[in-house]
Amino acid sequence: MVAAGLRGFTLIEILVVLVIVGIMVSLAAVRFLPDDQATLTEEARRLAICLEQAHDQAVADGEPLGFSVEAGGYRFWSLDARNEWVPRDGDDVLKPHVLAAGVQVRALTVNGQSLAVSERLLFLPAGSTAPFVMDLGLNAAGVRLRGDRFGRVRVEFAGDDG
Repeated sequence: MVAAGLRGFTLIEILVVLVIVGIMVSLAAVRFLPDDQATLTEEARRLAICLEQAHDQAVADGEPLGFSVEAGGYRFWSLDARNEWVPRDGDDVLKPHVLAAGVQVRALTVNGQSLAVSERLLFLPAGSTAPFVMDLGLNAAGVRLRGDRFGRVRVEFAGDDG
């Protein structure tokens, strides 16, 4: 027997609550998932740190280092005893990296000239690096890395002067 005055929720009330909860969850997911520009900015900053580290490492070791772009990522190179470029794998920072999903290197120019796929950006032990510009993109978002001759790498966004 059901006590008088007690009643449960109707199906409509339960559905309304579920719709409200669903809307709140979807708004929270959209707010906390990184957008293209945030993902691209994070990837550009990570790459800038690696490039500055490569410059510093070349100076500290007294040996040149190379940087190349590959499909979906990038890697660093060292010269071996036969003076041939070999991939640098045993270094935590200068190991091969995979770019975040969808991020692409759209252009890389060194001293104003496009760098061919088979060529490397070089970091020399003397500390002087050829100025370079690297454009990264993710869908409609874009960011630029600008390296100067002292090995500093700056991340630039649309509208930055520089």
